[in-house]
Amino acid sequence: MELFDVEEGAVGMINADFFQGVLDGIQDSVKIVDRSFHLVYTNKTGLDTIGKPLAEATKPGAKCFDKFYHSSEQCQFCVIDKVFESGSPVFNVFHDKKSRGSFKEISAFPLKDNLGEVKYVIEIVRDISQLRKDLIVNAEFSNIISQDQKMAEVFEIMKSVAPTNSTVLILGETGTGKELVARAIHQSSKRVDRKLVTINCGALPDSLLETELFGHEKGAFTGASQRRIGKFEIAHKGTLFLDEIGTISQSMQVKILRAIQEGEITRVGSNEAVKVDVRFICAANIDLAEAVKNGDFREDLYYRINVMPIRLPPLRERGKDVELLAENYLKVFSELMGKDLHGFTPAAMTQMRDYHWPGNVRELRNLIERAVILSRGPYIERIDIQAPERDPGAGVGEHGTLQDVVSAVERDYLINTLRVCKGNISQTASMAGVNTRTIHRKLKEYDIKKESFK
Repeated sequence: MELFDVEEGAVGMINADFFQGVLDGIQDSVKIVDRSFHLVYTNKTGLDTIGKPLAEATKPGAKCFDKFYHSSEQCQFCVIDKVFESGSPVFNVFHDKKSRGSFKEISAFPLKDNLGEVKYVIEIVRDISQLRKDLIVNAEFSNIISQDQKMAEVFEIMKSVAPTNSTVLILGETGTGKELVARAIHQSSKRVDRKLVTINCGALPDSLLETELFGHEKGAFTGASQRRIGKFEIAHKGTLFLDEIGTISQSMQVKILRAIQEGEITRVGSNEAVKVDVRFICAANIDLAEAVKNGDFREDLYYRINVMPIRLPPLRERGKDVELLAENYLKVFSELMGKDLHGFTPAAMTQMRDYHWPGNVRELRNLIERAVILSRGPYIERIDIQAPERDPGAGVGEHGTLQDVVSAVERDYLINTLRVCKGNISQTASMAGVNTRTIHRKLKEYDIKKESFK
């Protein structure tokens, strides 16, 4: 029994039942097409794709592109045509937007007669959407460098929550990589083709934060010369990353809670509600549960955003990651600055291992960049880690009051943090887990000039 009504030299005589069983057991779509693009055969997966029986799919005049192809991208580069032209296998990948945005890999091979002429082309189409997603996940997560078990557990949570629309709350000290985690989750989500919109809530006062988030109408306030779309609307169908959400005021918490609960916002100066479809990722560098107990953060908002918490360990708890990250940043900055650096001296590495890293990965990155700039030989000999300044005459540890001790420690911490952040108030506030107003007040209280650290 012949499976194909073709010349014996082209495809040959094969037992139909056996061959049919083999091909129908393949999950990929398998098609055989002649030089006229007539569909000679397709397996069960192919028939499932077109929803018609084999007899109708292969009837005279039926073309392969009438039955299978709905993508202009695919037809612009027809692998079957290329195989007939070249006589060699051809491969392609295309994005089938009409099939739920899936990605397909096409492999086409020539079937030749005894004279070496291509009589037919066998084409295999495989859905690689899941493989592509897995590769994207691995690529994004590879930007978060770690060999620590605690971070491995974080990666597992990220992989689980990324494909969902659930709200994520990322908790961790300043500089632990919260935004990097947010980006990796977005890139691995179903909303990857839409925008990831980020906003640092702690960097703006309420009046500016409200218009940044919700937008405003023309004439809503002095200087509002035209309508402005806010972050919520810009992130429609995408992801909105609210960083430092723990710093916002109670009144702003109410407005954000309503937007998350109702899926709608109202622009400043308007009474009209605007529907938004947004996936929320929030981050905080303070203990929000403690803030709820202290009355600084609304309990209802906390439970609304705490659907899937991800806690990032500080760098000091990540074992050998300090060495791993230091080597990576050394390579990055050496290449950027055109320097041929081979590594760190044992003394420099010991410095880094013994340091507490209050600024976490961000501080490490900055110090490695500085070390590369100042390097003169093939090895980094020292890291510019500066201990907090002490006033040797104060003696608060032995003779001062408790308030004296607290003030001295607070001043030292502020000076050290300002030095790490190079006098940047917003970064200093973020690292300290307070708002910028508190930093300005403390600078005045301790007579510290931010300009001294730039």
